[in-house]
Amino acid sequence: MLMIETPQVEACAQLDYSTRNDELNRLLSAAVVSKNFRNVLLTSPEVALASGYQGEKFNLSDADRSWLFSIKPTSLVDLAANLVNYQQKLIQECPVTVPLQPERQYVRVN
Repeated sequence: MLMIETPQVEACAQLDYSTRNDELNRLLSAAVVSKNFRNVLLTSPEVALASGYQGEKFNLSDADRSWLFSIKPTSLVDLAANLVNYQQKLIQECPVTVPLQPERQYVRVN
């Protein structure tokens, strides 16, 4: 008999990563289409988040808010570059290898 190794899958402790990504992308999109919102976001991100954009609020996690308040972008390009770096960092920190329950798989060898 031959037994095959237990497969492993990657899981992420950050289960809501795509939602976080969507909210940050919405924030950037609002900054792209509205010069006024962009200026407020670049100079006072706390005010920009509190006021939202055209009646829409941004549901950022505490970690995302902390990140946004900690950077000091000087332009929309700078904000976008910081956002890409932040999202890549999240992706790199996220995967965790988790073994599946062992399941014996038998192979007949003739």
